Amino acid sequence: MNDREWMTDVARGSSNQFAGFIIGVAVGAGIALLMAPATGSDTRRRIGDTAKRLGKDAREGLGHAGEALHDLGDEAKSALETGRKVFQRGRQAVGSAIGSDSPATEFGDVPGSSRPRV
Repeated sequence: MNDREWMTDVARGSSNQFAGFIIGVAVGAGIALLMAPATGSDTRRRIGDTAKRLGKDAREGLGHAGEALHDLGDEAKSALETGRKVFQRGRQAVGSAIGSDSPATEFGDVPGSSRPRV
């Protein structure tokens, strides 16, 4: 198993564990509310309050996840742009090293290359 597969398995396991945790919290809270000695109106109010709180927490969690995903996208774009610039500089250096006015773009462009163009 390579590192990428392992990390995918870890991420999948983490999301499954988190989902199980959230479901467990919701079921536990529901059972606790139903088993507690309280009037029907008090129990309904507590269920409503708990549902609102859980909804708010879920929205906040999704908001944080969205921000993290957006930041990750920005970092990926920046890394891609940096890689593109480094590649261009390397390509220009190769073109200068072989004495060509234009950078080599394919093996067939390099003088003395025996590899055919595809």
